[in-house]
Amino acid sequence: MSSDFSFGFGTVTSQGVGSNLNLSGIVNDLMKLERIPLERIIAQKTNFDAKVSSLGTIKSSLSSFQSALAGLQTGTSILANKATSSNTAFVTATGTAGSIAGNYSIEVSQLAQSQKIVATGQADATAAIGGGTSTALTIDLGTISGGTFDAGTGTYSGATFTAGTDPSFDVVIDSSNNTLEGIRDAINTANQGVTATIVNDGDATNPYRLVLSSTDSGSGESIRVAVSGEAALSALLSQDPAGTQNFSENITAQDANFTVDGIAITKSSNTVTDVVSGVTLGLSAVTAGPVTVSVSQDTDSAKAAIETFITAYNDLRELINKETAPGIGGSTAGALASDSTTRQMLNTIRDVLNQAPTGITGSYTSLSSIGVAFQRDGTLALDESVLDTAIQADSNNVAELFSAADGYATRLGSVTEEMLVFNGTIDSRTNIFKDRINDLEDRQVTLESRLERIEARMRARFTALDVLVASLSSTNTALTQQLDSLNPSST
Repeated sequence: MSSDFSFGFGTVTSQGVGSNLNLSGIVNDLMKLERIPLERIIAQKTNFDAKVSSLGTIKSSLSSFQSALAGLQTGTSILANKATSSNTAFVTATGTAGSIAGNYSIEVSQLAQSQKIVATGQADATAAIGGGTSTALTIDLGTISGGTFDAGTGTYSGATFTAGTDPSFDVVIDSSNNTLEGIRDAINTANQGVTATIVNDGDATNPYRLVLSSTDSGSGESIRVAVSGEAALSALLSQDPAGTQNFSENITAQDANFTVDGIAITKSSNTVTDVVSGVTLGLSAVTAGPVTVSVSQDTDSAKAAIETFITAYNDLRELINKETAPGIGGSTAGALASDSTTRQMLNTIRDVLNQAPTGITGSYTSLSSIGVAFQRDGTLALDESVLDTAIQADSNNVAELFSAADGYATRLGSVTEEMLVFNGTIDSRTNIFKDRINDLEDRQVTLESRLERIEARMRARFTALDVLVASLSSTNTALTQQLDSLNPSST
């Protein structure tokens, strides 16, 4: 009786104890068949994961396209002017939308600066000053007028102090912070227009000096400090330009004085935004003669804004086409192959670009009229010479083409917002795919649990079969031996 068994599972490499069959291989092969539904679920889940990732990439590209519309929606990118200075060591100039082309003569006689006052030196920045009694420092900012100033002592005599419109503020000093460092930190924490620092002047006995400075420049930013409480703190910190002055003034608060085309102007800051319309002036030094600021149309800025818009559209178009490609004719299918919702987003944007705005008052009424046109491959391209001509001829008309109520950028801003807003087009589509993923994950867990039970039962049955075959084989051997002993010819 032969003990060779063949069940059609291939070459036996690992035998069962009783059957000499590759039981583990048989179970693994059978489980491969059982796992086919699970593999399909995993493949579907991977497919939906790819769709979610693809939508995330498209959303990022759409956000870039939306950002490219910002300056066009307001018109600032098209109407931008550039301002140049003949000597930036003294005066700098930056042009913005609304500036008027022309030349301006600037002369600076005084720069604006912040006041700095210095307290008497202390031996230790961390030693307690006074007994720790709760003390209020009332600090306000204002204007010093009249009287005389002694540069040697850094003090005023016969002056008056007029508080500004900003309210005074209080800083409390007690046993927890009655050191020079504690006072410094308390004033800075208040963050009310006065900054405190500690300077080591190198004095052998009392080197540590508290310095107060006004955050803003200008003659109306001088400092007054009233002290109520600890006498030692009052002796160190009281400062009234019209009375007791325990600080010395190292730098006087002052305004900037300058002229524009001979007109005298005073400003509290060296950065001036409201003198020449649409131009920011930066005063850097007192001039020895006039500095010329020239303002002209910034065609480069306008062209760059439109080029950025075109590039952002072309990038978005290419990405959506790639991700929705159907994969026909051997080409690679996109993760969102033939997804009509995603494809419709591109169609919506293209429809806006193809529809000329209404109510435009100038002669430039469409994208093509300023040199922006669709190519045969569906991309946008720019004819720079046409755009330059349009901007120089009527920049307001070009700006209106994008920024009007029915302008290209205005309408594109609305449709992209609908796509990008929370629970908008992209979020809604993404959530549908995520719901499918969650459903597939639940099915995967259930099926994996079922497969574990099937495999356990299968192994148990094959083990039982192996034991049975072993028993039958043993019986077969015994019977064969007995029959052989009864057969005379066997001897």
